[in-house]
Amino acid sequence: MGKKSAHTGISPKDRSAILMDKFIAKNARKTKDQPILPGRRKDPNIPMEVWPLKDQIEYWEARTDTDRFDEQYAAYSTWYAEIKSISGIYPQTFIDFTNKLKPAMLEMLEQKMFPKQAMRELRKLGVF
Repeated sequence: MGKKSAHTGISPKDRSAILMDKFIAKNARKTKDQPILPGRRKDPNIPMEVWPLKDQIEYWEARTDTDRFDEQYAAYSTWYAEIKSISGIYPQTFIDFTNKLKPAMLEMLEQKMFPKQAMRELRKLGVF
């Protein structure tokens, strides 16, 4: 049997060019309606995982202790639960000890004091 192009009158070179044109046109139709992305994707509205690797590395190296604290302890309850688990005291006893020290504990949270350091301060205040 002969080649398919021998029966249609199209040379193999022309056939491959036509197929390539169809492929290019199909991809152009697909990308026509998609939003145009900026050259560099370092933007607060775009997830950090899509940023260029160099920008991701700069971001992680430039973080401060307060940034890490804010990410890890977004709420008072998570910070308090961490201190309670570190203390080694029975939970209800810890709650009883710290109820009267709530203003001091809120002040420690505002100062962005990590739980281990806060536990040391609480021991100075009489929480065993």
